[in-house]
Amino acid sequence: MNNADALTGPPGLETVFERIRDLLGEIVGDPDVTAGITEETSVVDDLGLDSIQMINFLLRLEDEFDLELDFEGLTFEQVGSVRGLCRFVAAEARRQS
Repeated sequence: MNNADALTGPPGLETVFERIRDLLGEIVGDPDVTAGITEETSVVDDLGLDSIQMINFLLRLEDEFDLELDFEGLTFEQVGSVRGLCRFVAAEARRQS
């Protein structure tokens, strides 16, 4: 794969993680939180996202990754942890590209 393909294809997991981490910091309203987010971070338990913040986060995910999410079909496994989110977003980006 050449560099042009990397720029136009679906994002890799590392890129997805970085973008999700940054979005979560923005949604939480504390950019300093970003540094402590790992793949094991629980979006609800560790970051304390409430339902409104979660909806805003999911809408921002759609914009950030140019995706159309089926909100009613989402499971906690897909959005409960940063790792689950990364895998879900990467898979959706590949599927929708």
